Amino acid sequence: MAIHLLGIRHHGPGSCRNVLNYLQELKPDLILLEGPAEAEVLVPCVISQQMEPPVALLAYQPDQPQNAVFYPFAEFSPEWQTMRYAIQNEVPLRFFDLPLTHSMALNFKKEEKEEEDEETENTPEIQEDNGKEQEVIDVQETAEKETTLGDPFDYLAEVAGYSDGETWWETTVEHRKDNADIFEAVQEAVTALRTELPQHTSTRDLLREAWMRKMIRTAQKENFERIAVVCGAWHVPALSSTPKIKEDNELLKGLPKVKIECTWIPWTYDRLSLRSGYGAGIQSPCWYDYLWHQPEDDGTLWISHAAALLRKKNMDISVAHVIETIRLAQATAALRNLSSPSLDEFNEAITTVMGFGDDILLQIIKEELIISNRLGSVPDDVPKVPLLVDVEKIQKRLRVPFTAEIKELILDLRKPNDLERSIFFHRLHLLNIDWALPGHTDGKGTFKERWTLYHKPEQIISIIETAIWGNTLEEATQKYLLKQTGEIRHIPELTQLLNRVIPANLPNLVEAMTIQLDRLSAASTDILEMMQAVPDLVDIVRYGNVRELDFSKVGNMLHAMIARILAGGVLVCINIDEEAAAEVLDRLVSTDYAVSTLNDSELSTMWIEFIEQVRTSTNVHPLLSGYATRLLNDKGVISPDEMQKTLSFYSSVGNAPADMAYWFEGFLRSSGSILLLDDNLWNLVNNWICTQGKEVFMELLPILKRTFSEFSSAECRKLGEKAKTYGAGGTQMQTNAKTTHNETEAARVIPIVCQLLGLETK
Repeated sequence: MAIHLLGIRHHGPGSCRNVLNYLQELKPDLILLEGPAEAEVLVPCVISQQMEPPVALLAYQPDQPQNAVFYPFAEFSPEWQTMRYAIQNEVPLRFFDLPLTHSMALNFKKEEKEEEDEETENTPEIQEDNGKEQEVIDVQETAEKETTLGDPFDYLAEVAGYSDGETWWETTVEHRKDNADIFEAVQEAVTALRTELPQHTSTRDLLREAWMRKMIRTAQKENFERIAVVCGAWHVPALSSTPKIKEDNELLKGLPKVKIECTWIPWTYDRLSLRSGYGAGIQSPCWYDYLWHQPEDDGTLWISHAAALLRKKNMDISVAHVIETIRLAQATAALRNLSSPSLDEFNEAITTVMGFGDDILLQIIKEELIISNRLGSVPDDVPKVPLLVDVEKIQKRLRVPFTAEIKELILDLRKPNDLERSIFFHRLHLLNIDWALPGHTDGKGTFKERWTLYHKPEQIISIIETAIWGNTLEEATQKYLLKQTGEIRHIPELTQLLNRVIPANLPNLVEAMTIQLDRLSAASTDILEMMQAVPDLVDIVRYGNVRELDFSKVGNMLHAMIARILAGGVLVCINIDEEAAAEVLDRLVSTDYAVSTLNDSELSTMWIEFIEQVRTSTNVHPLLSGYATRLLNDKGVISPDEMQKTLSFYSSVGNAPADMAYWFEGFLRSSGSILLLDDNLWNLVNNWICTQGKEVFMELLPILKRTFSEFSSAECRKLGEKAKTYGAGGTQMQTNAKTTHNETEAARVIPIVCQLLGLETK
């Protein structure tokens, strides 16, 4: 009986080729592969015609799907080719790593312990059991140690004259042509590292290795003659040693357990850099794919692919560029005592020859050639939660599958297929699945939508998490939002959610939310809350028209809410301070825009009546009165004489200067055009400012600057030009050279106006 230990890099084309050649020569009768035991039943899927790497094993807790781990595989992963070899040659294969049922339970237990420590950090006593404090093993400790201690292979790289451990491993193992005794050499090197650097071996590693040895001993008892053990190189010395069985059993005693489920999911090359599962990640997956498929190429094919890519980007790359790039890369490799150029040599040569010293070309090559956006696929018959199956069926029917690249879609809701896509995207978005993200479209029409599609493997976890709400997307969305609806106690929150639900075409849910909204509206006495809800209600009524849905109940509710605002809204505008007035003003602006957009004559009439009350009522804050006057003037409701009367009242000597300043701030909110077009208003503002004393003016300056700062730069420039042509008395100055200017008055007015407009004085 012989145990053959094959130490590998988890995503390495050279390691993969060495393992495959070794297995074909050894012809083992059992293969032990590093991986979770729970996923053994999914191994036969690797030879399916629909299975195309990169893919990943996804393991998760059914009751807590967010507690999940990925085991990604590419075609050049040694584990992937080992599984394919075992199935094709009918060799028994077992995953012999620590089962995730224990590993995830330990992680969960660690989190509980951290929460307990936070609660009792000020307590000096330590709880003990049989004289020993309970130890919680941190399953993330490996990654944390690597971050603080660095890569142990960096020491071998330093001795061999390489910059880092990654480069050393790639050159020494992945590019090695003579692979005789390679696994013995790896074992010897790693044994030396583990002997000299014991701190790099985490508690989690020790626990996993104890379980691996236990599995090896179990296999030995079954009388297999040739057992091949494929695992990460770091574990090989621990598996070749023979610690006492009692020590391993003691370490593995009393491990907690949780329920685990596994499935296959598509993966992408750009996600292979993630450190998950066995903690492996690579930065150049497409380059490794090239090394796997073209082991004998001297770089000609790689540089040719790079040249073809750059030509597609309309760059002038000739055959001479390709030849010189290959020669430079080979010469650089020879100077560095390398048997063949690595990716670094090729990148440097491309930068020098094709980029003329500028590495900007490498960004293009890195995204599309070194990493790429390749997305794998999995068979339809792999175990999946019903909700994920339903989502994939909808994707196929609507022709919007998961893709690795970012895709922009503009939907026309007048087209049936685009409308169904919109409904599908909105339902996913309501479930907080961020595959499809809404964007903004040009114009104010409601028949177009912009969506950005970007697939990440974590989104499948989100789908699994929400599977508890239903087996179909429609059912899950409806039940999930019904629960949210029942917990909402404020009208704006409910109207905002209802506004998002409308496009998802869930009539039963909309009915339930409308009933809840009616209930909250009837019980509410908060006028500002009602104003905040009006824009969303208006959007609902408008959106319903496009989607041919009946929202008459919402329309009736909107009329009733406007009526209630009309009845009690003036009270919230009276006897309030500046901060409260600013909040009310924001509500008035948004509500007016919403009502104007709806273009409902009855609602518009009711709203104008309310604004008129705000303008004429006593003790209304000047900020609100000014905005109401401006609004009614824009709508042509009040005559110029009425507006002049209001202006004269607030600019009279009997009013406080601050009240006048606040009135003008409301009247001129976000628009200086009225000052440019209305000379009477200009004269009034100009004369009022010029008549203020220095102390009063300095008091008003912050309010006035805030008012004018909201004007556009073009408005400020034109106002400055207009200020040059007017005197302090409001008379327009002639630009004719023969006209005599009042330099004294100009010197007083122009600096003040320039200061208000934020312009420099000359």
